[in-house]
Amino acid sequence: MRELKIFIIVVILTGVTYWGIEPYAHNVMHPHVGAADYDFGAEDINQAKSVVEARQKALDATKTLNDEKKVAGAQKDLEEAQKTLEDYTAFWNDIKAINLAKGDATKGAETFANAGCAGCHGVEAAGMPTAMSAAELSEAYGVVPPDLSSAGAIYDEHFLAALIKDPTKALKLTHKFNDEKPYPMPPFFGAGGEDPNAEIADIVAYLKSIAPKEVSDEQVFRDACQRCHDMKYENKYALTNRVNLAAYMGSNPPDLSMMIRSKGDDYLHKFINDTQKMLPGTSMPRVGLSKASEDQIVAYMQKAGDAKKAERESLGINVMIYFLIFGIFGWLWKRKVWSDLH
Repeated sequence: MRELKIFIIVVILTGVTYWGIEPYAHNVMHPHVGAADYDFGAEDINQAKSVVEARQKALDATKTLNDEKKVAGAQKDLEEAQKTLEDYTAFWNDIKAINLAKGDATKGAETFANAGCAGCHGVEAAGMPTAMSAAELSEAYGVVPPDLSSAGAIYDEHFLAALIKDPTKALKLTHKFNDEKPYPMPPFFGAGGEDPNAEIADIVAYLKSIAPKEVSDEQVFRDACQRCHDMKYENKYALTNRVNLAAYMGSNPPDLSMMIRSKGDDYLHKFINDTQKMLPGTSMPRVGLSKASEDQIVAYMQKAGDAKKAERESLGINVMIYFLIFGIFGWLWKRKVWSDLH
């Protein structure tokens, strides 16, 4: 009977920890955020609204302290958040006004050349390798600009349009780059045509026309992540020089080999989809992948860092069954021993 009481106490304490303390601690360390949203305009506007709401609450709470300096600081933070909301609303309204369905791939190829895009970006699929080596590109820009051969296949088309129009806003790096410290890729104001938005639609159509029908998980990782990240378990190493990359990013980005084990697929989907929502102030840009391509990235990370997940999970069940049987035999053995003694 004593053992049963101890067992009940252990079960209760374990339950309190598992269903009470652990979720609370997790909520404090990882505040709840919405699921990944592949309508990037809606994602940015909703996120900006949530920041405004949070800062309004912070201002209201600060006013009760009767501290003018703190109130002024909270008011400034709120005004900055409201300005960000206005900027992103106007920006994505402009992107929605672009009729991507009318894009002309032939005109897009001409605009791509006239705008000087090939000066930084290679397009191997169109026979246009990069003009400089990875080392030279690292030195010039801080990070190696991507080859755009697969861009039309792996990135969301509205994200591509936004990226061409204003890369700093599309990548959500306005906190890092500004007029005093411009982003290496400048905004697109047109390449001589009458309508810059039509030219953007043409470039997107061109990138989609040269993109392969299918892209492997490994290739998606290379084109979307390997400029900055290693995947040592797969013998993949960042294309950018580490010294230049650390100066550009503020620190060297992590190796992604075990990220699937440390963060989990749900966190990774949310992080890739909107880095600022998950880690405000990070230097990592939004990636802008389509849902299908993002799934490929996470699958590739799963393959590299947790290839034996199914085997491990099935083994865990077998181990629990073993301990259950072992416990039953242990209890029966105890009953037999004590029955002989009494």
